[in-house]
Amino acid sequence: MNLSVLIVDDDAILGKIQRALVKSVWPLEEPIVCYDGFSALERIDQEAALGKKILVLLDINMPTMDGWAVLDFLHEKPYCEHIWVILNTSSEEVADEVKSKSYTRVIAYNKKPLTREALRKLMVLEPLVVFF
Repeated sequence: MNLSVLIVDDDAILGKIQRALVKSVWPLEEPIVCYDGFSALERIDQEAALGKKILVLLDINMPTMDGWAVLDFLHEKPYCEHIWVILNTSSEEVADEVKSKSYTRVIAYNKKPLTREALRKLMVLEPLVVFF
């Protein structure tokens, strides 16, 4: 498959749970879990170098580099048109959801917890539908 799925969440247990959920619903390659924004950006560079399209399930509230900073870095990448982001957050701030709409790479905003039902709904979104 030409789509890599990255789960970016600073909570290791949630990262593992989300990987299992994604794997159980989406018939894709093994999801990659990154526990901070820096390692996620490195891995995105690696996947892009392989010519893959990339879907990122991105937490907003993380230490050191939050999800907004990751989005800002992704916007500057020459291959950014091959990256789609689903913000997956526990934030209850309406301002965060509004802000997410200002990022062209963000295709959805999901309030945690991530569920099988939410993943099934995301499968039919453009541009993801072609991968399922």
